Amino acid sequence: MRRRAATVLLMLGLGAGLAACTEDSGYVEIKIAPGFVVPPLMLGSSRVDIAKRGSAILRQRAGPATLAFEREGRMISFCEFDVRRNRIVTVAITAIGRDPRCKLQG
Repeated sequence: MRRRAATVLLMLGLGAGLAACTEDSGYVEIKIAPGFVVPPLMLGSSRVDIAKRGSAILRQRAGPATLAFEREGRMISFCEFDVRRNRIVTVAITAIGRDPRCKLQG
């Protein structure tokens, strides 16, 4: 009787754990070219701080995403891409002139 109750509780716990993992999200890796001074970046509504390390990996909801930079108090979108469920999208940021450019992988 106790084994059966323990088995039922274990199955309920596993079911609840699997139900919590159904959120559709993927990952965005942002890499900065060496020597490039990065303006403040925004991924959707999240601020990205990668000035010290040169790269960052962020969890993002699956679907369309926009990477923008701040200039003179305005946010300027410069890269649009799709985040897929359980996948990593790599965004490499370089500079051409004064504006940043992005190259997507994955």
